[in-house]
Amino acid sequence: MSKLNDLMQSEYEAMAAMEIPMPDTFERAMALIRTKVTKKEFMVIESAIYSGCIDSEHKAFEQGFMRGIAVVKGGAV
Repeated sequence: MSKLNDLMQSEYEAMAAMEIPMPDTFERAMALIRTKVTKKEFMVIESAIYSGCIDSEHKAFEQGFMRGIAVVKGGAV
């Protein structure tokens, strides 16, 4: 199980290193929010949003990774 965890962590880190640009709508929304709150409040909001995105990506990656293992172990590939 330790090897599996290590492999998953390695694969996720490789994926996380790829910088995927945020959609224009997100950038426009963040620009609007920036005009409405203090710099400190904006940094808290921005950090929370990015943390949520990263957490969602991690969970989606884990689910896909585990499904891939199940397919291979089940003999479908």
